[in-house]
Amino acid sequence: MPDSRPNPNIWGNIITCGEIAIGIYEIVGEHKKGLMMPKKMAEEILPQTVIDMAQKDGENLCFTDEFSSSIVADELIEQGIVTDPEFIARQEALKQLDDAGLDTGFETFNEIDFELEIER
Repeated sequence: MPDSRPNPNIWGNIITCGEIAIGIYEIVGEHKKGLMMPKKMAEEILPQTVIDMAQKDGENLCFTDEFSSSIVADELIEQGIVTDPEFIARQEALKQLDDAGLDTGFETFNEIDFELEIER
């Protein structure tokens, strides 16, 4: 039976690891965070360009950057593979944070200009 535990060589010390669907894990490690899923499943549902972004770990693929993790998460939700409402809510919240048109109520400022005003 293959070992499906997260590899600390990829993630660092594991802080949290939750199974969001059978064999699919959302992992937060000391060095990286993302998703881990069986390679066979990934090959059935994901485009090859996304698979190529993953780190291989035995029979699993680890998506450890924000871009590939987001693509994988969207695909898993769209296909109904992941139905965990908390995971889906987190993904929606992340999308809203990335939406440049969303007004968060915070104003950005240029740090250099800000420092110059303080010096005056």
